Amino acid sequence: MAEYYLPRLGGVEFLIDDLAHTLADRRHEVRILTMTPESTLEQGARVPLVPTSRAENFQVVRVPSFTVPMMGVPISPLLPKRLREDLVTWSPDVVHVHASIASAGALAGGWAAHSLGLPLVVTFHSTLGGHEWVYKLSHALTRWGSWPQVVAGVSPTVADGVSSVLDRPTTVLANGIDIGWWSEGCSVSVPARNCIDLVTVQRLKNRKRGSALLEIVAAAKKNIPNGHRFRVTFVGDGPRRSALERQASRLGVEAKFLGSIPRKAVREVLRNSDVFILPSSREAFGLSALEARAVGLPVVAFRTGSLPEIVPDGLAGLLVDTDQGMVDALTQLACDRGLLVKLCEGSIRNPPPFDWPLVVEEHERIYREASGFRP
Repeated sequence: MAEYYLPRLGGVEFLIDDLAHTLADRRHEVRILTMTPESTLEQGARVPLVPTSRAENFQVVRVPSFTVPMMGVPISPLLPKRLREDLVTWSPDVVHVHASIASAGALAGGWAAHSLGLPLVVTFHSTLGGHEWVYKLSHALTRWGSWPQVVAGVSPTVADGVSSVLDRPTTVLANGIDIGWWSEGCSVSVPARNCIDLVTVQRLKNRKRGSALLEIVAAAKKNIPNGHRFRVTFVGDGPRRSALERQASRLGVEAKFLGSIPRKAVREVLRNSDVFILPSSREAFGLSALEARAVGLPVVAFRTGSLPEIVPDGLAGLLVDTDQGMVDALTQLACDRGLLVKLCEGSIRNPPPFDWPLVVEEHERIYREASGFRP
């Protein structure tokens, strides 16, 4: 059960689609209930979208709802009733709700499953941050935190945050990718001597800190020898794109904004880059960094979410704790070619964790636990 799903563009949306495909390939009967409309005309004007093809090995049911103008956030007072009706019709063995910040659809789906006595797993995909009060208040009013048999977070950071709010045990149910697909045809490449091509994949909105990334690159430029330079490629779209384009021009940062592009094109852009940079300081997991690591790129990112597992510090990238630390990391890579080559080689020779075959086995174990079954 997913409030947000394709064609809405985002890491969680792709993750849920991949999970459904992987489970279906393992002969599970899978059905996605989502409040995201299929028609792009029904999405908010500021919502980035991606072309999709119809799933062949699982079913997608789009539950009618209203959307908040411009934002594409689905809301409806009828959601609990509609979700419950579908669950009555289908009677699944397990309901898996995917929740994000202030997720009304997830709350409705959780209630629907709980009211029918269905085994329930809830996975949180976002750090709570300053929204802890929302969860505490809604839990105090509804006791929704007691409904699921299993509560999980996509990383230890998320799981611990949810556990402290609900005062109950949680587990980690990580995201996954097809590492074989992302790494197909990759090889160690030597970056150009005087130019480092940086790439980031993100939704262009405030919390992803694209503005901070441009400031970081501008600051690092001042520290490197004459004749050396950085180029930055932004993959993704969102409401901040125009402002970021203006900021890049004002700061004198060489930046390209590719918008929303298909996955194969994303992989090609990653292959043609030197370093992946992730400026968000409160990543719940780090899915885009995981994809970059699978391609073989070294990663510069904050020490947050599952990034310490995805990026072995000093072997396949550099992890930092502050914006200045990220400035220093870029400066170091520009001035120490030996380090850059070492990290490039280390990234491609040390594949990242969280490959789907292992991740889906953990999902199946959690589903059995929620259902009361044991292997």
